[in-house]
Amino acid sequence: MKRKITGFIGAMLIGMGMQAQNWVNDTISMGTSSINDVYYSLANGTVRTEGNKNWHLGFSLSIADSAAVWANHNASNSFVKVYNIHKDSSQWSTVTLNDTLTAALCYNNDKGWYQGALNDVYSTDIFNYGWGTYDQSTHKILGDSIFIVKANGVFYKVFINELDAVTMNWAISVGDIVANTSYVDTIKKQVGFTNRLFAYYDLAAQKDTNREPEIATWDILFTRYTTDDPTSGQNPHNNVLGVLANSNGSSGVRVARANMILEDDALADYNTYLASLSPVISSVGFNWKTFDLVSFTYFVEDSNSYFIKDRNGIYYQLQFTGFSGINGPGSGTTSFRKRLLAPVNVNDVNSLVATYSVSPVPASSYIDIMMDSKAEGFVTMSLLDMQGRIVRTASISLKQGVNGYTLPVSQLPNGNYLINIQGKQVKLTQKVSVAH
Repeated sequence: MKRKITGFIGAMLIGMGMQAQNWVNDTISMGTSSINDVYYSLANGTVRTEGNKNWHLGFSLSIADSAAVWANHNASNSFVKVYNIHKDSSQWSTVTLNDTLTAALCYNNDKGWYQGALNDVYSTDIFNYGWGTYDQSTHKILGDSIFIVKANGVFYKVFINELDAVTMNWAISVGDIVANTSYVDTIKKQVGFTNRLFAYYDLAAQKDTNREPEIATWDILFTRYTTDDPTSGQNPHNNVLGVLANSNGSSGVRVARANMILEDDALADYNTYLASLSPVISSVGFNWKTFDLVSFTYFVEDSNSYFIKDRNGIYYQLQFTGFSGINGPGSGTTSFRKRLLAPVNVNDVNSLVATYSVSPVPASSYIDIMMDSKAEGFVTMSLLDMQGRIVRTASISLKQGVNGYTLPVSQLPNGNYLINIQGKQVKLTQKVSVAH
């Protein structure tokens, strides 16, 4: 690890090494043949397990994910298939199954929740969302495209009449092409549904299945999804089992992969990874496991781990340790271990610093200080004895993101001290102890 040296009166602050708690082992079960989705919190474990075939289309309820409409590709296109038939609402009565013969298939984008299958229609218009176009005067997205959706073997024609961008209420028209029946419905961001990414809609039951836990309660989702990642297979749009992150909005989950490096070595060079935390929802993804064509079993590479910033701004290192397979008896179980990287959440929402950590406790040679800053800024960092006398002090320039420093204390007398960090919108105090 390269260590950046910063001036400090009477001492030095140098690039820090992160302290971590002990590993905690855990498992999740998606059930035989991986029939469930599992919503997981790094702090609290499994939050909810839901059948992965109890919905067909997911309608975004979060302005951060705009006008996304996802298709349920949990069982690949065999469960939900979306056709862009290039017809508008005036041609509603002319839609037949023959329209699928020349239609383009549409897919979810595994880079972000902001683009589902019904958004997978190219347009040069920046106000076009695939299924409709934003009207700047009414603040509504008005539908302009009919889709055929094959959902669990039934062919539906689907037209989104409008999305009110203020209320996030969706108005939709749905018709069973073979039975020649139709209905209209409104999907509302109502009480009990407000703090979710999506309203998950069952076209046959004509209702939202309310399957997703509140946004703030989960960090990652174990599920099956479609990807164009070149390691997923020779063809595009391959269906895989993996992990998607709750990367909704600025407070969403962020992930960095430490690839082909042992977990403790990655921890020692953690700054490299925390500086590259990504909001891409498939940053954990599926390729932490490999299928062995000789033994017909999966193995997990032990030189991969992931640094994850959770919904609360707390950092973890996660490493997969086993996978039982996707299909067949006993499948759908994933084992892993995680360890907390020990920052403290700052409760003041106006604070420039979101989280910080001071370790080890007690310290013998050095004290590590980590601060996750919301923006660039300046702080004064002081080390005081218990009589309030300043032992050392320095002015520190913070960059946006993770900032790390190491304070040598090997020459200080044993005892208790205070680290005081102050600046515009920053006021942190942490008690530390030195014991040689």
